[in-house]
Amino acid sequence: CVLHEEEEAVVSTQSTGALTCMCNDENGESKCPFLKHVQNLLNTFNFAWFIAGNVWVYRAHGTVQFTDAEGEDFCNKTVYLLAFWCITAAYIFLGAFCVIGCLLCICMTALS
Repeated sequence: CVLHEEEEAVVSTQSTGALTCMCNDENGESKCPFLKHVQNLLNTFNFAWFIAGNVWVYRAHGTVQFTDAEGEDFCNKTVYLLAFWCITAAYIFLGAFCVIGCLLCICMTALS
């Protein structure tokens, strides 16, 4: 299953926010200017990894099977469903935030 090879990198790249917290002073100013470039690079990698995950997970959606471990299309059911629903939840939240943002803009325009 393709997902087994990539799941470790997904977990390891989710900790980029901790780098910022460790290198900021009490005013929120960065004490490590190079860190911003590293964080931008890691964020770009995270975005590309998310897109690649979309392709892998949704492309396999109709053909993946969970019973024959020797089969070419076999994937661990828990790993596959976790990846599928995490990606789907990300799109659900994105859509909800867009709808709420549009509704707030409409309400603010109507009140002014």
